[in-house]
Amino acid sequence: MRTSPGICQRKAQYPDEAAALTVAARAPFPLRPYRCELCRHFHLTGRTRGMKLPQFELERRRSAAPR
Repeated sequence: MRTSPGICQRKAQYPDEAAALTVAARAPFPLRPYRCELCRHFHLTGRTRGMKLPQFELERRRSAAPR
């Protein structure tokens, strides 16, 4: 995923993946971290189609699935 310089500057930057995952876990919608090629920090994205989801998101989806 390529982030443009303008988008990179507007997004929150996290020093490591663990910090980004902590914030993503509190969000009421699916987010996943990725390392930005420009700033080398982590950002969050809502694009999850075809991507590996964090474990907390997989568990959230399992618990919300109708039985």
